[in-house]
Amino acid sequence: MYKFILTLLLFVGFAQRASAQREFANLELPLRQPEDLVTVADDNGNVCLYFYQNSKLHFTLVSPTGNVLAQHEIPYRWSRDPQVLGTRVTDKDFIFYSRYVNGRRDYVRPFAINRKTGAFRSLQDVELQKERNIDFVGGFGDDNHFYMLYTDHKDRLHMYRSSDSPEGLAKMEYKLFEPNLPKTRAKDTRLMDLMYVHPDLEQTVMAGYHSGKIYTRNGNIYMIFDGYELKDAKNKATTELLTLDWNTGKTAYQALPVLEQRNDPSFNSFLFRDTLFRLQLDKEKLNLTAYSFKDLKPLKTYTFSGEEDIAIKSTPVYQRGVGGLFKSDVDTVKQTNKVMRKLAEGLPAITVDAFTDSTIQLTIGSYNPPTERTTSDMNRMVRTPDQYYRTSRGLMLIPGRWVPAYNIPSYYLNSPYYSRYFYDPYGQGNTRPSGPGVSTYFRAVLDNNTLAKTTGGEKEVLQDKVDKYEQDLKSEPDYKTVYRYGNKLHYGYYDRKTRTFRIMEFASEK
Repeated sequence: MYKFILTLLLFVGFAQRASAQREFANLELPLRQPEDLVTVADDNGNVCLYFYQNSKLHFTLVSPTGNVLAQHEIPYRWSRDPQVLGTRVTDKDFIFYSRYVNGRRDYVRPFAINRKTGAFRSLQDVELQKERNIDFVGGFGDDNHFYMLYTDHKDRLHMYRSSDSPEGLAKMEYKLFEPNLPKTRAKDTRLMDLMYVHPDLEQTVMAGYHSGKIYTRNGNIYMIFDGYELKDAKNKATTELLTLDWNTGKTAYQALPVLEQRNDPSFNSFLFRDTLFRLQLDKEKLNLTAYSFKDLKPLKTYTFSGEEDIAIKSTPVYQRGVGGLFKSDVDTVKQTNKVMRKLAEGLPAITVDAFTDSTIQLTIGSYNPPTERTTSDMNRMVRTPDQYYRTSRGLMLIPGRWVPAYNIPSYYLNSPYYSRYFYDPYGQGNTRPSGPGVSTYFRAVLDNNTLAKTTGGEKEVLQDKVDKYEQDLKSEPDYKTVYRYGNKLHYGYYDRKTRTFRIMEFASEK
């Protein structure tokens, strides 16, 4: 009887774990050296996976049961590498938008995959009617539109948006915005570190450390900048909010209270639903304040200083990217007197998400990008960095390649704008790691209404389940992607042993 009960308990425990983690699909994909890897899921559970390789477009449509519905391998015209800048899910199709440049002309080049049949369509290119001497900033897509953003020497913003008309999958409308932002101490810096925050963005400090973020909702575009010192404010900076109203073409500027800041940025923010969270982090203090996005009034503040325990933690403080020859890549900071200092070793970062109706999950910490050192030795081999490609639905890794330095113009290697694309792991003069950088963070689970910490002590959140699964893999996958699947997370990666692309599904335990 005792053995029967023990066996039953083990079976129940295994069943619960299986319900929280399972293999969603195992795909035969010819992944060799893909240039892009983008994964999109719709509300019905269909998944469309795209990658570009050897001058061909590859599309795979997977059903909610993990079965392949359609696969396409399509030669790409003129062998010009497409770069997927945004995706959309319409009533009928998955749309992948790419940009094509021919001299001074810019084109939008969309591809469509039917959500039910998997049929492929290459839509007509659309040339952007743009002014001369404007610079491309970036492209992104939400559920309703695809956007392309440019700027000029007058700091005006040139915005193109896919039309609402029946042929609007590629037809682009144009608006010119003149924000007249306050001048910063360093000119033209606000648009250098912009990223689009998709609702399904991966919840990591590496995805949330950027000082400029773009959000879209209700037909408006919101650009939020953190840590840029204004020209008349010495050692002080703030969080700036720029609203672009597409319907009227007008802009509105707001700002949070200023903060003391010296040298490196000491704070960052993240907009989630109608709440703007601002994290201020240094070696002696952690301050988290939630503001109402409607009127920018503070709703809740948490402050911890010195060796005080950070009471809102729902997980330990993790540090990833610190591995060595005889050390794991993931470490846990256990000493209270080291927590604040370790958290402040990189650029402040915060992301917010929700997988239940009653709680929200915050990722709080810092990200330390890989270090680099430029040198005049042009005979060495330099490596392009591991690209953590931010798709509209997640983050994927493309490992770097070794390139002779003499093939790279010196203005690329020595310019602060371009040198970040190359690094020399064996030529660094210190022990800080190269590659993906160092992430130091913890998770906080708060009540959705009161923003108070939920009861139940420390708990494992969904993103940590994915992280632990990746850590248990004997070798880091060459290609991987993480995307949201309803109230679950999917982790897709190339399995070297089976030479297949596995997609694992992770769900919250009930």
